[in-house]
Amino acid sequence: MDLLEQYENGDIRAIKKKHRGPLNTWIIKPGENTNRGVGISVSRDINEIKGLICGGKSKDGGDATYIIQKYIDYPLLIHKRKFDFRVFSLVTSINKKLKGYFYEDGYIRTSSREYDLNALDDKFIHLTNDAIQKQDEDFGKFENFNKMSYGDF
Repeated sequence: MDLLEQYENGDIRAIKKKHRGPLNTWIIKPGENTNRGVGISVSRDINEIKGLICGGKSKDGGDATYIIQKYIDYPLLIHKRKFDFRVFSLVTSINKKLKGYFYEDGYIRTSSREYDLNALDDKFIHLTNDAIQKQDEDFGKFENFNKMSYGDF
C-alpha cells in the first residue's frame, strides 16, 4: 500500500509521515455570546488569526474575547471522521462539600466528511456541532443524525 492509499484509508502514521511534524494549526473561538459553532475558525496563518481577533467588539460594545487553542493535528478518528463526546454532569456544593454526578447515557457526535488537514475552511470536516453538521448534504449518511452511542463506539 503506497503512502497516498494509507492516507486515504486514514492511517495516522501515513498522515504524520506526509506532513512531517507539527503543523502549527490553531482553532479560534469567540469567547462570549456564541454557540452552535458560530464564529469558529481553523487556521495556520498568523495574519489570518490576527485579522479574526483584532478590533472585534462584543455585543455590549467592549472588546471581544477569543479562545485560541492548538488544534490537534492527528486526532483519533471514527471511520476517517472527527468526533466528540457529549457528556452530562452535575457538580453541587452544599455546605462547602463538592459532589459530582455523571450521567452514563451520553453520545458521540460525528462529522459528515472525512478528516483533511488541507481543507481547514471546511466546517463539515472540523466541527461536530449539530447546528453546523445538519446543514451538510451528507448529514445522517453514516450515523443517524450524526450520532453514535457509547456502546457503538
